Amino acid sequence: EMCIRDSDVPNGAYFYEAVKWAVDKGVTNGLSDTMFGPYESCTRAQIVTFLWRAAGSPEPTASEMTFTDVKADSYYYKAVLWAVENKITSGMSDTLFAPDATCSRSQIVTFLYRYAGKPSGYYSNPFKDVSSVNEASYYNAILWAVGKGITQGTSTTTFSPYASCTRGEAVTFLYRYVNGVK
Repeated sequence: EMCIRDSDVPNGAYFYEAVKWAVDKGVTNGLSDTMFGPYESCTRAQIVTFLWRAAGSPEPTASEMTFTDVKADSYYYKAVLWAVENKITSGMSDTLFAPDATCSRSQIVTFLYRYAGKPSGYYSNPFKDVSSVNEASYYNAILWAVGKGITQGTSTTTFSPYASCTRGEAVTFLYRYVNGVK
């Protein structure tokens, strides 16, 4: 039974079921015993760890960490190794993962899209702030995520790709993907 819902995860919040699922499944344990921090920015380390745990915390086969900013004793070490070997992320550069950097909305759907195996079959693009020209790296990921019902964007015509992804959004997107919300 989730105890953090008594504090900052009110019943009826859009992220309520997702947070309950994430805590029950051990995908996240909140910022403390009573706080989940749904409106706090989700870091790159957090989202990769959420994905890894949702996948069952598989043991990575690679042991060589190429990123100098991911220490061996960090909680996200294995998650980052796993994410790199599964081509979910390649980091911000060859040597930097930027674990504490805020994960943007475009980054999280791109991680999910790659985790899903880059499925084909895209949908129309309703967003004025998403273009296939300059945002090709996450264009397909966003259209896939919207088509799958993982996210609707921030309005009917905007996705806000560079906006920071909150912890509430992150677990909601993951929950909808894992549970096949249509």
